[in-house]
Amino acid sequence: MPTSIFVLAFALVFCGLAGPASAQQGLGSLESLVRGEEVRQQAISASDLPDLNQDVISDKARLPGSLSADKTRIGQDRDIDPDAYIVGPNDVLQLYIWGEFDQPYSLQVNPEGNVLIPTVGLFHISGLSLTAAKERLSTAVQNKYPNVDISISLVSMRFFTAYVTGAVLNEGSFTIHPTTRVLDIIKQAGGFKGQIALQDQDAGGAANRNTGRRSIQLIHRDGTSERVDLDMFLATGDLAHNPYVRMGDVVHVSFRKHSVSIFGAVNKEGEYEFLPGDTLGDLVTLAKGLNRSKPLISAELWRFQEDTGQAEVIELGSAKETLEELDYETIRHIELRPNDAIFIRAQSLWQSTHTVVISGEVKFQGRYRIEPGVTRIKDVVAAAGGLTDEASLIGARVIRTKVRAEKDPQLEQLKRQSEIAGLTDMNIEDRAYLKTKTREEKGRIAVDFERLFVDGDEGQNILLANGDVIFFPMQRHTINVSGQVQRAGLIDYEPGRKVRYYITKAGGYLYDADRRHARLVRARTGVREKLKDNLLVEVGDEIWVPQKERIDYWALTQETIPTVFNILTLAALLRGAFF
Repeated sequence: MPTSIFVLAFALVFCGLAGPASAQQGLGSLESLVRGEEVRQQAISASDLPDLNQDVISDKARLPGSLSADKTRIGQDRDIDPDAYIVGPNDVLQLYIWGEFDQPYSLQVNPEGNVLIPTVGLFHISGLSLTAAKERLSTAVQNKYPNVDISISLVSMRFFTAYVTGAVLNEGSFTIHPTTRVLDIIKQAGGFKGQIALQDQDAGGAANRNTGRRSIQLIHRDGTSERVDLDMFLATGDLAHNPYVRMGDVVHVSFRKHSVSIFGAVNKEGEYEFLPGDTLGDLVTLAKGLNRSKPLISAELWRFQEDTGQAEVIELGSAKETLEELDYETIRHIELRPNDAIFIRAQSLWQSTHTVVISGEVKFQGRYRIEPGVTRIKDVVAAAGGLTDEASLIGARVIRTKVRAEKDPQLEQLKRQSEIAGLTDMNIEDRAYLKTKTREEKGRIAVDFERLFVDGDEGQNILLANGDVIFFPMQRHTINVSGQVQRAGLIDYEPGRKVRYYITKAGGYLYDADRRHARLVRARTGVREKLKDNLLVEVGDEIWVPQKERIDYWALTQETIPTVFNILTLAALLRGAFF
Protein backbone atom coordinates (compact mmCIF):
# COMPACT_ATOMS: atom_id res chain seq x y z
CA MET A 1 0.00 0.00 0.00
CA PRO A 2 1.41 3.45 -0.81
CA THR A 3 3.21 5.23 1.99
CA SER A 4 0.73 8.15 2.04
CA ILE A 5 -2.13 5.90 3.16
CA PHE A 6 -0.09 4.69 6.15
CA VAL A 7 0.71 8.33 7.01
CA LEU A 8 -2.92 9.44 6.79
CA ALA A 9 -4.15 6.50 8.85
CA PHE A 10 -1.54 7.18 11.51
CA ALA A 11 -2.49 10.91 11.62
CA LEU A 12 -6.16 10.13 12.05
CA VAL A 13 -5.46 7.77 14.90
CA PHE A 14 -3.04 10.17 16.58
CA CYS A 15 -5.41 13.18 16.43
CA GLY A 16 -8.34 11.25 17.84
CA LEU A 17 -10.31 11.47 14.61
CA ALA A 18 -10.16 7.76 14.28
CA GLY A 19 -11.10 7.11 17.91
CA PRO A 20 -13.38 4.35 19.17
CA ALA A 21 -16.17 3.78 16.70
CA SER A 22 -18.26 1.03 15.37
CA ALA A 23 -16.95 -1.49 12.92
CA GLN A 24 -19.01 0.14 10.17
CA GLN A 25 -17.46 3.56 10.87
CA GLY A 26 -13.98 2.07 10.83
CA LEU A 27 -14.70 0.41 7.54
CA GLY A 28 -16.08 3.66 6.14
CA SER A 29 -12.93 5.52 7.15
CA LEU A 30 -10.75 2.89 5.55
CA GLU A 31 -12.88 3.01 2.39
CA SER A 32 -12.59 6.80 2.14
CA LEU A 33 -8.84 6.57 2.48
CA VAL A 34 -8.71 4.10 -0.35
CA ARG A 35 -10.92 6.23 -2.63
CA GLY A 36 -8.95 9.36 -1.87
CA GLU A 37 -5.77 7.63 -3.00
CA GLU A 38 -7.19 5.68 -5.95
CA VAL A 39 -4.92 7.47 -8.44
CA ARG A 40 -1.79 6.49 -6.54
CA GLN A 41 -3.18 3.25 -5.13
CA GLN A 42 -1.41 0.30 -6.69
CA ALA A 43 -1.55 -3.18 -5.26
CA ILE A 44 1.90 -4.41 -4.42
CA SER A 45 2.81 -7.15 -6.87
CA ALA A 46 3.05 -10.59 -5.39
CA SER A 47 6.51 -10.80 -6.86
CA ASP A 48 7.85 -7.63 -5.22
CA LEU A 49 10.72 -8.53 -2.89
CA PRO A 50 12.25 -5.19 -1.89
CA ASP A 51 14.72 -6.75 0.52
CA LEU A 52 16.34 -8.81 -2.22
CA ASN A 53 17.64 -5.96 -4.41
CA GLN A 54 15.28 -6.32 -7.34
CA ASP A 55 16.43 -6.17 -10.93
CA VAL A 56 13.36 -5.05 -12.89
CA ILE A 57 14.95 -5.46 -16.29
CA SER A 58 15.95 -9.10 -15.87
CA ASP A 59 13.00 -9.94 -13.60
CA LYS A 60 15.42 -11.57 -11.20
CA ALA A 61 16.05 -11.09 -7.51
CA ARG A 62 19.73 -10.94 -6.66
CA LEU A 63 20.56 -13.00 -3.60
CA PRO A 64 23.47 -13.01 -1.16
CA GLY A 65 26.60 -14.64 -2.50
CA SER A 66 25.94 -13.58 -6.12
CA LEU A 67 23.15 -16.14 -6.42
CA SER A 68 20.08 -15.33 -8.48
CA ALA A 69 16.63 -16.80 -8.93
CA ASP A 70 13.51 -15.90 -10.87
CA LYS A 71 11.22 -13.97 -8.55
CA THR A 72 8.45 -16.18 -7.13
CA ARG A 73 9.72 -19.05 -9.30
CA ILE A 74 11.44 -21.17 -6.68
CA GLY A 75 11.58 -24.78 -7.78
CA GLN A 76 9.14 -27.04 -5.95
CA ASP A 77 8.71 -30.81 -5.99
CA ARG A 78 5.09 -30.59 -4.81
CA ASP A 79 2.41 -28.16 -3.60
CA ILE A 80 3.12 -26.34 -0.36
CA ASP A 81 1.53 -28.07 2.63
CA PRO A 82 0.15 -25.20 4.79
CA ASP A 83 0.37 -27.35 7.90
CA ALA A 84 4.06 -28.11 7.34
CA TYR A 85 5.29 -24.83 5.85
CA ILE A 86 6.90 -22.57 8.47
CA VAL A 87 6.53 -18.84 7.84
CA GLY A 88 9.59 -16.62 8.23
CA PRO A 89 11.12 -13.22 7.39
CA ASN A 90 10.75 -12.10 3.74
CA ASP A 91 7.84 -14.42 3.02
CA VAL A 92 5.12 -12.47 1.21
CA LEU A 93 1.42 -13.12 1.91
CA GLN A 94 -1.48 -11.75 -0.10
CA LEU A 95 -4.43 -10.47 1.94
CA TYR A 96 -7.55 -9.80 -0.12
CA ILE A 97 -10.61 -8.06 1.32
CA TRP A 98 -13.83 -7.83 -0.61
CA GLY A 99 -17.40 -6.93 0.16
CA GLU A 100 -18.36 -3.26 0.09
CA PHE A 101 -15.10 -2.71 -1.80
CA ASP A 102 -12.25 -4.87 -3.07
CA GLN A 103 -8.72 -4.31 -1.88
CA PRO A 104 -5.58 -6.45 -1.97
CA TYR A 105 -2.71 -6.04 0.47
CA SER A 106 0.76 -7.47 0.10
CA LEU A 107 2.10 -8.41 3.51
CA GLN A 108 5.81 -9.04 3.73
CA VAL A 109 7.17 -10.55 6.93
CA ASN A 110 9.83 -8.18 8.24
CA PRO A 111 13.18 -9.25 9.71
CA GLU A 112 11.60 -9.33 13.20
CA GLY A 113 9.00 -11.82 12.02
CA ASN A 114 6.05 -9.38 11.98
CA VAL A 115 3.53 -8.23 9.38
CA LEU A 116 1.57 -4.97 9.50
CA ILE A 117 -2.06 -4.81 8.38
CA PRO A 118 -3.16 -1.14 8.07
CA THR A 119 -5.78 -0.11 10.67
CA VAL A 120 -5.72 -3.63 12.09
CA GLY A 121 -2.36 -4.05 13.73
CA LEU A 122 1.08 -5.62 13.89
CA PHE A 123 1.26 -9.42 14.18
CA HIS A 124 4.14 -11.78 14.83
CA ILE A 125 3.79 -14.84 12.57
CA SER A 126 7.40 -16.00 12.06
CA GLY A 127 7.82 -19.58 13.21
CA LEU A 128 4.14 -20.41 12.76
CA SER A 129 2.90 -22.88 10.22
CA LEU A 130 1.24 -21.25 7.22
CA THR A 131 -2.12 -22.55 8.45
CA ALA A 132 -1.64 -21.01 11.90
CA ALA A 133 -0.43 -17.69 10.43
CA LYS A 134 -3.49 -17.50 8.17
CA GLU A 135 -5.81 -18.17 11.09
CA ARG A 136 -4.16 -15.48 13.27
CA LEU A 137 -4.36 -12.81 10.57
CA SER A 138 -7.83 -13.79 9.39
CA THR A 139 -9.21 -13.70 12.94
CA ALA A 140 -7.74 -10.27 13.56
CA VAL A 141 -9.16 -8.80 10.34
CA GLN A 142 -12.59 -10.40 10.89
CA ASN A 143 -12.74 -8.99 14.40
CA LYS A 144 -12.02 -5.55 13.01
CA TYR A 145 -14.24 -5.82 9.94
CA PRO A 146 -16.87 -8.50 10.49
CA ASN A 147 -18.90 -7.79 7.34
CA VAL A 148 -16.19 -8.48 4.74
CA ASP A 149 -14.83 -11.62 3.17
CA ILE A 150 -11.14 -12.38 3.47
CA SER A 151 -8.65 -14.65 1.74
CA ILE A 152 -4.99 -15.05 2.61
CA SER A 153 -2.43 -16.92 0.50
CA LEU A 154 1.34 -17.34 0.26
CA VAL A 155 2.51 -15.69 -2.96
CA SER A 156 6.29 -15.58 -2.56
CA MET A 157 8.69 -17.70 -0.56
CA ARG A 158 11.72 -16.29 1.16
CA PHE A 159 15.41 -17.13 1.00
CA PHE A 160 17.25 -17.82 4.22
CA THR A 161 20.43 -19.30 5.65
CA ALA A 162 21.14 -22.83 6.86
CA TYR A 163 24.39 -24.62 7.67
CA VAL A 164 26.21 -27.80 6.67
CA THR A 165 29.00 -29.26 8.79
CA GLY A 166 30.98 -32.48 8.98
CA ALA A 167 32.02 -34.80 6.18
CA VAL A 168 31.21 -32.61 3.18
CA LEU A 169 33.58 -30.95 0.76
CA ASN A 170 32.62 -27.39 1.71
CA GLU A 171 31.36 -26.74 5.22
CA GLY A 172 29.61 -23.45 5.97
CA SER A 173 26.42 -21.44 5.50
CA PHE A 174 24.25 -21.60 2.42
CA THR A 175 21.39 -19.49 1.07
CA ILE A 176 18.40 -21.74 0.43
CA HIS A 177 14.59 -21.56 0.30
CA PRO A 178 11.81 -23.40 2.15
CA THR A 179 11.57 -26.20 -0.44
CA THR A 180 15.25 -27.10 -0.13
CA ARG A 181 15.70 -30.65 1.13
CA VAL A 182 18.66 -32.16 2.96
CA LEU A 183 20.09 -33.77 -0.18
CA ASP A 184 19.86 -30.43 -2.03
CA ILE A 185 21.86 -28.47 0.54
CA ILE A 186 24.49 -31.23 0.77
CA LYS A 187 24.93 -30.94 -2.99
CA GLN A 188 25.39 -27.18 -2.55
CA ALA A 189 28.12 -28.04 -0.05
CA GLY A 190 29.94 -30.04 -2.73
CA GLY A 191 28.64 -33.44 -1.72
CA PHE A 192 30.04 -36.04 0.64
CA LYS A 193 33.74 -36.44 1.17
CA GLY A 194 33.42 -40.15 0.51
CA GLN A 195 36.42 -42.16 1.65
CA ILE A 196 38.01 -40.24 4.52
CA ALA A 197 41.21 -41.01 6.39
CA LEU A 198 40.60 -40.44 10.09
CA GLN A 199 42.98 -40.83 12.98
CA ASP A 200 41.77 -43.80 14.96
CA GLN A 201 43.41 -43.42 18.35
CA ASP A 202 42.14 -46.78 19.61
CA ALA A 203 43.73 -48.59 16.68
CA GLY A 204 46.80 -46.40 16.78
CA GLY A 205 46.66 -45.59 13.07
CA ALA A 206 44.69 -44.19 10.19
CA ALA A 207 41.37 -45.84 9.44
CA ASN A 208 39.44 -45.40 6.19
CA ARG A 209 35.81 -44.76 7.02
CA ASN A 210 32.92 -43.76 4.75
CA THR A 211 30.53 -40.94 5.47
CA GLY A 212 27.39 -41.81 7.39
CA ARG A 213 24.73 -41.06 4.83
CA ARG A 214 22.12 -42.88 6.91
CA SER A 215 22.85 -41.03 10.14
CA ILE A 216 22.76 -37.37 9.09
CA GLN A 217 21.58 -35.06 11.86
CA LEU A 218 19.13 -32.25 11.02
CA ILE A 219 19.38 -29.93 14.03
CA HIS A 220 16.68 -27.27 14.43
CA ARG A 221 16.92 -23.88 16.13
CA ASP A 222 14.82 -25.04 19.09
CA GLY A 223 17.42 -27.70 19.91
CA THR A 224 15.43 -30.63 18.59
CA SER A 225 16.91 -32.84 15.90
CA GLU A 226 15.93 -35.64 13.55
CA ARG A 227 17.91 -38.37 11.83
CA VAL A 228 17.99 -38.30 8.03
CA ASP A 229 18.56 -41.53 6.06
CA LEU A 230 19.56 -40.49 2.56
CA ASP A 231 20.60 -43.99 1.49
CA MET A 232 17.09 -45.20 2.28
CA PHE A 233 15.65 -42.23 0.40
CA LEU A 234 17.72 -43.05 -2.68
CA ALA A 235 16.74 -46.72 -2.41
CA THR A 236 13.00 -46.16 -1.94
CA GLY A 237 12.24 -42.63 -3.15
CA ASP A 238 10.38 -41.96 0.11
CA LEU A 239 10.68 -38.21 0.75
CA ALA A 240 10.11 -38.78 4.46
CA HIS A 241 13.81 -39.74 4.51
CA ASN A 242 14.77 -36.45 2.80
CA PRO A 243 12.97 -33.66 4.71
CA TYR A 244 12.93 -29.92 4.10
CA VAL A 245 15.58 -27.73 5.75
CA ARG A 246 14.28 -24.86 7.87
CA MET A 247 15.79 -21.43 8.50
CA GLY A 248 18.81 -21.71 10.79
CA ASP A 249 18.94 -25.51 10.66
CA VAL A 250 22.28 -27.29 10.86
CA VAL A 251 22.82 -30.35 8.67
CA HIS A 252 25.62 -32.39 10.22
CA VAL A 253 27.18 -35.27 8.28
CA SER A 254 29.12 -37.64 10.50
CA PHE A 255 31.22 -40.70 9.72
CA ARG A 256 30.00 -44.25 9.51
CA LYS A 257 30.40 -46.19 12.75
CA HIS A 258 29.28 -49.68 11.72
CA SER A 259 28.62 -51.52 8.49
CA VAL A 260 26.86 -54.62 7.19
CA SER A 261 27.29 -56.34 3.84
CA ILE A 262 25.10 -58.23 1.42
CA PHE A 263 26.06 -60.32 -1.59
CA GLY A 264 24.40 -62.57 -4.13
CA ALA A 265 20.91 -62.24 -5.54
CA VAL A 266 20.41 -58.51 -4.94
CA ASN A 267 20.53 -55.67 -7.43
CA LYS A 268 23.41 -53.82 -5.78
CA GLU A 269 25.85 -55.87 -3.76
CA GLY A 270 28.16 -54.20 -1.28
CA GLU A 271 28.70 -52.71 2.15
CA TYR A 272 26.13 -50.43 3.76
CA GLU A 273 25.95 -48.35 6.91
CA PHE A 274 24.38 -50.15 9.86
CA LEU A 275 21.90 -48.51 12.19
CA PRO A 276 20.53 -50.11 15.38
CA GLY A 277 17.32 -51.97 14.64
CA ASP A 278 18.17 -52.73 11.02
CA THR A 279 16.70 -55.95 9.68
CA LEU A 280 17.60 -58.16 6.75
CA GLY A 281 14.69 -56.55 4.89
CA ASP A 282 16.18 -53.07 5.45
CA LEU A 283 19.51 -54.25 4.06
CA VAL A 284 17.83 -55.78 1.01
CA THR A 285 16.00 -52.49 0.45
CA LEU A 286 19.30 -50.56 0.59
CA ALA A 287 20.70 -53.05 -1.95
CA LYS A 288 17.90 -52.00 -4.36
CA GLY A 289 15.88 -55.15 -3.72
CA LEU A 290 16.21 -58.81 -4.61
CA ASN A 291 17.19 -59.92 -8.07
CA ARG A 292 14.23 -62.13 -8.96
CA SER A 293 15.55 -63.29 -12.34
CA LYS A 294 16.45 -66.63 -10.73
CA PRO A 295 14.79 -68.60 -7.92
CA LEU A 296 16.32 -68.04 -4.48
CA ILE A 297 17.65 -71.25 -2.97
CA SER A 298 19.46 -70.23 0.22
CA ALA A 299 20.35 -67.42 2.60
CA GLU A 300 23.26 -67.38 5.04
CA LEU A 301 24.29 -64.99 7.78
CA TRP A 302 28.00 -64.72 8.61
CA ARG A 303 28.33 -63.20 12.07
CA PHE A 304 31.47 -62.54 14.11
CA GLN A 305 31.47 -64.07 17.54
CA GLU A 306 31.65 -61.45 20.27
CA ASP A 307 35.16 -60.16 20.98
CA THR A 308 36.74 -62.58 18.47
CA GLY A 309 37.83 -62.60 14.87
CA GLN A 310 35.98 -65.85 14.21
CA ALA A 311 32.73 -65.87 12.26
CA GLU A 312 29.94 -68.39 12.55
CA VAL A 313 27.69 -69.27 9.63
CA ILE A 314 23.98 -69.18 10.40
CA GLU A 315 21.74 -70.77 7.78
CA LEU A 316 18.62 -68.62 7.50
CA GLY A 317 16.90 -70.86 5.01
CA SER A 318 17.64 -73.35 2.26
CA ALA A 319 15.77 -74.95 -0.62
CA LYS A 320 18.77 -76.69 -2.18
CA GLU A 321 17.40 -80.17 -1.75
CA THR A 322 13.88 -79.51 -2.99
CA LEU A 323 14.99 -76.88 -5.54
CA GLU A 324 11.94 -74.88 -4.58
CA GLU A 325 12.25 -71.14 -4.14
CA LEU A 326 13.23 -69.88 -0.71
CA ASP A 327 10.44 -68.00 1.09
CA TYR A 328 12.03 -64.58 1.63
CA GLU A 329 9.15 -63.28 3.75
CA THR A 330 10.06 -65.72 6.52
CA ILE A 331 13.52 -64.23 7.01
CA ARG A 332 13.16 -60.52 6.12
CA HIS A 333 12.45 -59.51 9.78
CA ILE A 334 15.67 -61.01 11.18
CA GLU A 335 17.59 -58.31 13.08
CA LEU A 336 21.19 -57.62 12.12
CA ARG A 337 24.30 -56.75 14.11
CA PRO A 338 27.37 -54.68 13.17
CA ASN A 339 29.68 -56.37 10.63
CA ASP A 340 27.12 -59.01 9.68
CA ALA A 341 27.38 -60.34 6.12
CA ILE A 342 24.39 -61.75 4.26
CA PHE A 343 24.72 -64.15 1.32
CA ILE A 344 21.56 -64.79 -0.70
CA ARG A 345 22.08 -67.39 -3.39
CA ALA A 346 20.04 -68.17 -6.48
CA GLN A 347 19.95 -71.13 -8.83
CA SER A 348 22.81 -71.00 -11.32
CA LEU A 349 22.11 -71.10 -15.06
CA TRP A 350 18.37 -70.82 -14.41
CA GLN A 351 16.60 -70.69 -17.77
CA SER A 352 19.82 -69.50 -19.39
CA THR A 353 19.91 -69.26 -23.17
CA HIS A 354 23.11 -70.80 -24.56
CA THR A 355 23.92 -69.70 -28.09
CA VAL A 356 26.69 -69.79 -30.69
CA VAL A 357 27.25 -67.66 -33.77
CA ILE A 358 27.97 -69.11 -37.20
CA SER A 359 29.11 -66.83 -40.00
CA GLY A 360 30.78 -66.90 -43.39
CA GLU A 361 29.86 -69.34 -46.11
CA VAL A 362 26.72 -70.95 -44.69
CA LYS A 363 23.22 -70.49 -46.07
CA PHE A 364 21.73 -68.86 -42.97
CA GLN A 365 24.23 -66.95 -40.87
CA GLY A 366 23.36 -65.87 -37.35
CA ARG A 367 22.94 -66.94 -33.75
CA TYR A 368 21.67 -70.40 -32.86
CA ARG A 369 20.63 -71.90 -29.57
CA ILE A 370 22.54 -74.93 -28.31
CA GLU A 371 22.13 -77.49 -25.58
CA PRO A 372 25.35 -77.67 -23.51
CA GLY A 373 26.89 -81.12 -23.57
CA VAL A 374 24.80 -82.15 -26.58
CA THR A 375 25.15 -79.75 -29.53
CA ARG A 376 28.16 -80.24 -31.85
CA ILE A 377 29.61 -78.43 -34.87
CA LYS A 378 27.67 -80.44 -37.47
CA ASP A 379 24.40 -79.79 -35.63
CA VAL A 380 24.82 -76.03 -35.92
CA VAL A 381 25.99 -76.23 -39.56
CA ALA A 382 22.86 -78.27 -40.39
CA ALA A 383 20.65 -75.74 -38.55
CA ALA A 384 22.28 -72.98 -40.62
CA GLY A 385 21.24 -74.74 -43.86
CA GLY A 386 24.62 -76.29 -44.57
CA LEU A 387 27.70 -74.91 -46.32
CA THR A 388 27.54 -72.93 -49.56
CA ASP A 389 29.40 -74.03 -52.69
CA GLU A 390 32.00 -71.33 -51.99
CA ALA A 391 32.76 -72.49 -48.45
CA SER A 392 36.39 -73.30 -47.71
CA LEU A 393 37.27 -75.92 -45.14
CA ILE A 394 40.84 -74.64 -45.18
CA GLY A 395 40.95 -71.73 -42.74
CA ALA A 396 37.58 -72.57 -41.13
CA ARG A 397 37.79 -72.24 -37.39
CA VAL A 398 35.98 -72.26 -34.07
CA ILE A 399 36.77 -69.48 -31.59
CA ARG A 400 35.93 -69.91 -27.90
CA THR A 401 35.22 -66.32 -26.88
CA LYS A 402 35.31 -67.05 -23.14
CA VAL A 403 38.96 -68.08 -23.48
CA ARG A 404 39.68 -65.18 -25.82
CA ALA A 405 38.51 -62.74 -23.15
CA GLU A 406 40.84 -64.15 -20.50
CA LYS A 407 43.96 -62.14 -19.71
CA ASP A 408 47.44 -63.67 -19.73
CA PRO A 409 49.26 -61.87 -16.88
CA GLN A 410 52.71 -62.91 -18.10
CA LEU A 411 51.99 -61.76 -21.64
CA GLU A 412 50.60 -58.43 -20.45
CA GLN A 413 53.71 -57.88 -18.32
CA LEU A 414 56.04 -58.67 -21.24
CA LYS A 415 54.10 -56.29 -23.49
CA ARG A 416 54.49 -53.47 -20.99
CA GLN A 417 58.17 -54.26 -20.59
CA SER A 418 58.71 -54.22 -24.36
CA GLU A 419 56.94 -50.87 -24.67
CA ILE A 420 59.17 -49.30 -22.03
CA ALA A 421 62.58 -50.90 -22.57
CA GLY A 422 62.26 -52.85 -25.83
CA LEU A 423 63.35 -56.45 -26.23
CA THR A 424 67.01 -55.99 -25.33
CA ASP A 425 66.53 -56.64 -21.61
CA MET A 426 64.50 -59.82 -22.13
CA ASN A 427 66.00 -63.26 -22.01
CA ILE A 428 65.59 -65.68 -24.90
CA GLU A 429 62.66 -67.52 -23.31
CA ASP A 430 60.67 -64.32 -22.64
CA ARG A 431 61.26 -63.04 -26.18
CA ALA A 432 60.10 -66.36 -27.63
CA TYR A 433 57.02 -66.39 -25.38
CA LEU A 434 56.12 -62.82 -26.35
CA LYS A 435 56.56 -63.51 -30.04
CA THR A 436 54.57 -66.76 -30.02
CA LYS A 437 51.71 -65.51 -27.86
CA THR A 438 51.39 -62.28 -29.82
CA ARG A 439 51.01 -64.16 -33.09
CA GLU A 440 48.64 -66.88 -31.97
CA GLU A 441 44.89 -66.58 -32.47
CA LYS A 442 43.74 -66.76 -28.88
CA GLY A 443 40.78 -69.01 -28.17
CA ARG A 444 41.01 -70.91 -31.46
CA ILE A 445 40.03 -74.56 -31.00
CA ALA A 446 42.07 -77.20 -32.82
CA VAL A 447 39.59 -78.63 -35.34
CA ASP A 448 40.46 -80.14 -38.76
CA PHE A 449 37.37 -79.33 -40.84
CA GLU A 450 38.60 -81.33 -43.83
CA ARG A 451 38.82 -84.46 -41.74
CA LEU A 452 35.40 -83.70 -40.27
CA PHE A 453 33.44 -82.99 -43.46
CA VAL A 454 35.48 -84.89 -46.06
CA ASP A 455 36.78 -87.92 -44.18
CA GLY A 456 33.87 -88.13 -41.72
CA ASP A 457 36.13 -88.11 -38.66
CA GLU A 458 33.64 -87.60 -35.80
CA GLY A 459 36.53 -87.02 -33.44
CA GLN A 460 36.68 -83.52 -34.92
CA ASN A 461 32.95 -82.93 -34.30
CA ILE A 462 33.51 -81.23 -30.94
CA LEU A 463 30.90 -80.15 -28.41
CA LEU A 464 30.15 -76.44 -28.52
CA ALA A 465 29.99 -74.03 -25.59
CA ASN A 466 27.99 -70.87 -25.00
CA GLY A 467 29.49 -67.94 -26.92
CA ASP A 468 31.47 -69.99 -29.47
CA VAL A 469 31.91 -68.53 -32.97
CA ILE A 470 32.14 -70.75 -36.06
CA PHE A 471 33.51 -69.20 -39.25
CA PHE A 472 33.76 -70.63 -42.76
CA PRO A 473 35.77 -68.42 -45.15
CA MET A 474 35.23 -68.20 -48.89
CA GLN A 475 37.33 -70.47 -51.06
CA ARG A 476 40.47 -68.84 -52.32
CA HIS A 477 42.01 -70.00 -55.59
CA THR A 478 44.97 -67.70 -55.24
CA ILE A 479 48.25 -67.30 -53.45
CA ASN A 480 49.01 -63.93 -51.89
CA VAL A 481 52.59 -62.74 -52.38
CA SER A 482 53.34 -59.60 -50.38
CA GLY A 483 56.33 -57.55 -49.38
CA GLN A 484 59.58 -56.90 -51.21
CA VAL A 485 58.88 -58.50 -54.63
CA GLN A 486 58.54 -56.85 -58.03
CA ARG A 487 54.79 -57.44 -58.45
CA ALA A 488 53.15 -58.10 -55.09
CA GLY A 489 49.57 -59.34 -55.16
CA LEU A 490 47.36 -62.36 -55.80
CA ILE A 491 48.59 -65.15 -58.06
CA ASP A 492 46.39 -67.99 -59.33
CA TYR A 493 46.95 -71.20 -57.45
CA GLU A 494 48.33 -74.18 -59.30
CA PRO A 495 48.46 -77.52 -57.46
CA GLY A 496 51.93 -78.92 -56.88
CA ARG A 497 53.77 -75.62 -57.32
CA LYS A 498 56.48 -74.53 -54.90
CA VAL A 499 57.67 -71.24 -53.49
CA ARG A 500 60.19 -70.70 -56.30
CA TYR A 501 57.36 -70.71 -58.91
CA TYR A 502 55.28 -68.03 -57.16
CA ILE A 503 58.30 -65.79 -56.45
CA THR A 504 59.14 -65.97 -60.17
CA LYS A 505 55.51 -65.14 -61.10
CA ALA A 506 55.80 -62.12 -58.80
CA GLY A 507 58.86 -60.85 -60.71
CA GLY A 508 61.47 -61.96 -58.19
CA TYR A 509 62.87 -60.30 -55.09
CA LEU A 510 63.64 -56.60 -54.81
CA TYR A 511 67.17 -55.50 -53.97
CA ASP A 512 66.26 -54.77 -50.31
CA ALA A 513 64.33 -58.00 -49.71
CA ASP A 514 65.20 -59.70 -46.44
CA ARG A 515 65.15 -63.32 -47.58
CA ARG A 516 66.45 -64.60 -44.25
CA HIS A 517 63.30 -63.48 -42.47
CA ALA A 518 60.82 -64.25 -45.27
CA ARG A 519 57.96 -66.56 -44.30
CA LEU A 520 55.32 -68.86 -45.78
CA VAL A 521 52.07 -68.45 -43.82
CA ARG A 522 49.89 -71.55 -43.97
CA ALA A 523 46.19 -70.87 -44.50
CA ARG A 524 45.24 -74.17 -42.94
CA THR A 525 46.91 -73.57 -39.56
CA GLY A 526 48.20 -70.01 -39.54
CA VAL A 527 51.70 -71.34 -38.84
CA ARG A 528 54.65 -69.34 -40.23
CA GLU A 529 57.38 -71.39 -41.91
CA LYS A 530 60.80 -70.17 -42.92
CA LEU A 531 60.63 -69.46 -46.66
CA LYS A 532 62.49 -71.97 -48.81
CA ASP A 533 62.34 -72.29 -52.59
CA ASN A 534 61.37 -75.97 -52.53
CA LEU A 535 58.43 -75.65 -50.08
CA LEU A 536 55.14 -76.91 -51.51
CA VAL A 537 52.50 -74.15 -51.50
CA GLU A 538 48.85 -74.95 -50.78
CA VAL A 539 45.77 -73.00 -51.80
CA GLY A 540 45.22 -69.87 -49.69
CA ASP A 541 48.79 -69.73 -48.40
CA GLU A 542 50.63 -66.40 -48.23
CA ILE A 543 54.24 -65.62 -49.04
CA TRP A 544 55.59 -62.66 -47.07
CA VAL A 545 58.96 -61.04 -47.77
CA PRO A 546 59.99 -58.24 -45.36
CA GLN A 547 62.34 -55.36 -46.08
CA LYS A 548 65.89 -55.35 -44.77
CA GLU A 549 66.44 -53.10 -41.82
CA ARG A 550 68.41 -50.02 -42.78
CA ILE A 551 71.63 -49.57 -40.82
CA ASP A 552 72.46 -46.09 -39.57
CA TYR A 553 76.24 -46.32 -39.80
CA TRP A 554 76.81 -42.94 -38.18
CA ALA A 555 74.72 -43.88 -35.16
CA LEU A 556 76.44 -47.28 -35.06
CA THR A 557 79.82 -45.55 -35.10
CA GLN A 558 78.80 -43.23 -32.28
CA GLU A 559 77.68 -46.19 -30.20
CA THR A 560 80.78 -48.25 -31.02
CA ILE A 561 83.54 -45.69 -30.44
CA PRO A 562 83.08 -45.46 -26.64
CA THR A 563 83.12 -49.24 -26.36
CA VAL A 564 86.30 -49.52 -28.46
CA PHE A 565 87.90 -46.73 -26.43
CA ASN A 566 87.05 -48.49 -23.16
CA ILE A 567 88.54 -51.76 -24.47
CA LEU A 568 91.75 -50.07 -25.59
CA THR A 569 92.02 -48.27 -22.24
CA LEU A 570 91.57 -51.52 -20.37
CA ALA A 571 94.14 -53.23 -22.59
CA ALA A 572 96.64 -50.44 -21.93
CA LEU A 573 96.11 -50.72 -18.18
CA LEU A 574 96.58 -54.47 -18.27
CA ARG A 575 99.69 -54.10 -20.40
CA GLY A 576 101.15 -51.62 -17.90
CA ALA A 577 100.36 -53.92 -15.02
CA PHE A 578 102.24 -56.88 -16.53
CA PHE A 579 105.15 -55.00 -18.04
